[in-house]
Amino acid sequence: MSKKAKKQAAAPPAAIPAGAKKLRFVPSWKQHLAWQALEDNTTEELVYGGAAGGGKSWLGASWKIYRRLRYPGSRGMTARTIFNDLKESTLITYFEVLSRWGMEAGKDYAYHGTDHYIQFANGSREVFKALGWMPADPDYQRLGSSEYTDIWIEEAGDGLPQKAAQIAKSRIRWKLPEFGLIPKLLITCNPGYHWIRNAYFYDDEDNPVQLKADQKVIKALVTDNPDLDFVKQYKKNLEGLSDYDRARLLEGDWNAVEKTGGEMYSQFSTETHSGAYADRYDPELPLHITLDFNTAPYMTLNVHQIYQTDEGFEAVQLAEFCPVSPDNTTKATCRIFLEKFGDHEAEVFVYGDPSGKKEDTRSEKGHNDFTIVLNELDVMPHVTKRVGTSAPSVSMRCNWISEVHGGKVLGLTFLYDKSCRNTLQDYQKVKKGADGTKEKRRVKDPNTGISYEPYGHTSDANDYFYCKAFATQYKQFKNRKRRPGSGKNKEAAGENPHTPAPKAAPRARPARSPKNRF
Repeated sequence: MSKKAKKQAAAPPAAIPAGAKKLRFVPSWKQHLAWQALEDNTTEELVYGGAAGGGKSWLGASWKIYRRLRYPGSRGMTARTIFNDLKESTLITYFEVLSRWGMEAGKDYAYHGTDHYIQFANGSREVFKALGWMPADPDYQRLGSSEYTDIWIEEAGDGLPQKAAQIAKSRIRWKLPEFGLIPKLLITCNPGYHWIRNAYFYDDEDNPVQLKADQKVIKALVTDNPDLDFVKQYKKNLEGLSDYDRARLLEGDWNAVEKTGGEMYSQFSTETHSGAYADRYDPELPLHITLDFNTAPYMTLNVHQIYQTDEGFEAVQLAEFCPVSPDNTTKATCRIFLEKFGDHEAEVFVYGDPSGKKEDTRSEKGHNDFTIVLNELDVMPHVTKRVGTSAPSVSMRCNWISEVHGGKVLGLTFLYDKSCRNTLQDYQKVKKGADGTKEKRRVKDPNTGISYEPYGHTSDANDYFYCKAFATQYKQFKNRKRRPGSGKNKEAAGENPHTPAPKAAPRARPARSPKNRF
């Protein structure tokens, strides 16, 4: 569906009783999908959200008010962990929606503050409850024999126990046969390591959860909010958060973790190394593309350019292409790359995993991943393969890249456009194993049964590029590490990293300048 069609998508038509107000709810595309799930005859549990500002509260309040008007005499519950949050946030959204829809207090509805419910003129009622755990009521006896037509739990990750949601759902039975409805539980929340993650996203071993037929998850980001002015301002606010909170609340990342000291790329920081760099693309400079040929969870092709500065060189990742099935093949990935960069007339250098040169990586005899790449990119005027004979040492290359990230290699900087989300996740999440290499834990896709490594692919692709394109600096780092006490870091001594190093001893060979044409 086109972007225009998505923006114009309206909520499913509803038969509002005669005399009711004329309602208008124009949702975002994600809210539209959520509304469909909330009104179908299959979904009983819907988790909506996954980031801050995705329109969760407006969706929830709109759907609940619609239901109370659509089904006279119905009864709903809206719940949060503590009542003060309901009063200061959720209820305010309810009153905003009621006002927007032309509903008048005292005529179309009345709010009973003492008992915490909204009574509608048609006999429907929306009850507001706090479902936080209480030592005096661990089994939620306070819900008693209550019966509801539907329930919305807002910000369920803010300390609300899973048992509260389970007991609450068991109370959804009020007049369902009479209305021709099934139980509906809407859960809205932000990412975090709480029971919602384990129940709907990832299990204890970080394998994706296989949802039941009556469960659905719809992820929404701030960019999915239909209020464009709000998106612009709120997105700017979220971008100023810490790496961890930005990953959760801006990117909707359910695997976001705070730094523990065990990161493979310990000096990486999104605040320092990521930004709006895609606009720096220069059609007159070479492109450097680098590939990792794993197909699950996606194929990887990263795009870089190298810029000369007064201090030295900046390698900037402009884009990443990480297609999933059925486009997670070498050929399909190259064609996706060509859709964006196919008109590039300057040189294109190809890097990647040296194992891609083996013929057994593809069934077609006489071909390997790199011959496929070169064949597909043959429409471009100047394409050159730059692939090492073997992959560089994992621990050595990652230590070197961390030093570059930490600003310890003078004249060399690595930067990443903020759109390269898989790459940014890699640099934050790949851990160092006990053997000093990348800890590549495997998970299993619940639908396909395929076991794969969720992280490490985009950073691997970049490793191959950095070590080949900046071979001199990497060699200097390796020599320094292999000869403890042999002298100061050449870069720290102020040498130009792209000029031959002086002889350190009578028999030592000078490091040659790379032949790279940046």
